[in-house]
Amino acid sequence: MTDSASPVPAAQRMPATDEFPTGPAVGERFPDVTLRNQRGEAVHLEEARAGRRALVVFQRSSRW
Repeated sequence: MTDSASPVPAAQRMPATDEFPTGPAVGERFPDVTLRNQRGEAVHLEEARAGRRALVVFQRSSRW
């Protein structure tokens, strides 16, 4: 058991295998996706950012 002062590193929480990918590497291009915004509307990332940089935040609700 670990305390909150020494969290388990992400690499130890989930094995980095083809079955459990860890996501894009730092600096890797984000995949072209369509995601839902906070109002539930579909947003195509490539169109919405129009060549500009974008920040994508994934939020998990407590009701999962």
